[in-house]
Amino acid sequence: MREFKRQFVFGAGVVLLILFWAIAVGPEPPARISVSPGELVRAVTIQRDSLIDLYLIERVDPNGRDAQGRTPLLIATSQQDWKTARRLVDAGALVDLADTNGFTPLMAAAMHGNLETFRLLVVRTADLHSEARTKDGRDLLGMALDGGNPEIIKTVVERLPPASQWTTSTRRALNAGLQAGNKEQIRLLLGKHSAPPTPEGKNVPFLAYYIAGNNTSLFSTLLASGADPNTVLPSRCGNHFLALLSSKALRSYVEEDRNLTVVMLAAGLGQDDYLRALLDKGANRNRLTSRDKMSALDIAAETGHWRAAQILLGGGPSPDRLRLEISLALQRVALVKNGVPVYRTQCSTGRAGYSTKRGEFVITNKERNHRSTIYHVDMPYFMRLSCLDFGMHAGYVPNYPASHGCIRLPEEAARKFFSELPVGTLVTVQ
Repeated sequence: MREFKRQFVFGAGVVLLILFWAIAVGPEPPARISVSPGELVRAVTIQRDSLIDLYLIERVDPNGRDAQGRTPLLIATSQQDWKTARRLVDAGALVDLADTNGFTPLMAAAMHGNLETFRLLVVRTADLHSEARTKDGRDLLGMALDGGNPEIIKTVVERLPPASQWTTSTRRALNAGLQAGNKEQIRLLLGKHSAPPTPEGKNVPFLAYYIAGNNTSLFSTLLASGADPNTVLPSRCGNHFLALLSSKALRSYVEEDRNLTVVMLAAGLGQDDYLRALLDKGANRNRLTSRDKMSALDIAAETGHWRAAQILLGGGPSPDRLRLEISLALQRVALVKNGVPVYRTQCSTGRAGYSTKRGEFVITNKERNHRSTIYHVDMPYFMRLSCLDFGMHAGYVPNYPASHGCIRLPEEAARKFFSELPVGTLVTVQ
């Protein structure tokens, strides 16, 4: 028994010695790898996926920077390495960090049109900073337009801050919306700006350009998208715009008067469809210019656009149905209904030095007991022509021109015309 105990103690001692020896000479437990954030930057730059995996497992800071201030996330999005970009975001990469030029991961995603990554970054950004520019003048909207993804463009436009001035990018977005007929995008852009949009480098609003240039499609799209139907022309319009105006009289109004509206412009150009569209959208037909106190009706009348004058008056009979024809040579007037003269009478027009104007006019207002403020004489049954300083009225009618420019009529004829001719009736003097 004593012999057995000695053998057991000896064996146990040997085992302990072997164990201590094994511990002393055996390998040490693996130590944690120490990796700097710069190593992750380099691994993403050269796209070494195995190293990126290892560094992310080791929880290396994902927000290191290279010499240009680029983070791994910015490098990945710039290289269109969308898989790595997502892994970096999941590892805690900050999405708002820009490089020394002000370029951000969000800009890179927008520029390359990657909607999935853009959305991933948007939900994690503190502020979209859609108005921020890089040092070379680019902004998020411009990059989104370059990328061409409509959903990204829409998101950026929706988050634009209110502004008065249009930028190169917002003008680009507006033009893109107009060309594509994207009324929602146009409406959003118009709603972000207090000033009407103008072409790059010009001060006349697009709406006026489309009227003067007779661009029906873009005019209709812009107006339907919320453009102001009372848009005012600037006090000084460039020569490029003035060259589009066919009427010399209208050009003088645009150059010399102030606060002309697009309604006045359409009226002065005789652009009847544009005029109707503006009025349908709520344009104010009664606004006056600052200097000469001219209304759209005044301008339509003085530039000889009787159809526009009828629209502004709220109506008038078609000349095919009812009109008045005055012959200066014969000193005669004919009332024409449905193309047939139904009544004729004598008249007396302007004498030498006071010649009656020739042209096409409309009756713009009627006054039963009118008295001339110039000659201080009564002019019964007065019917003013195209807002001008002459018209038709009852008076002395010899067999020759005798008036100061008005068309004098026998009282019976004047009474008949006053009763039967509504405001807006076309009167031709020739």
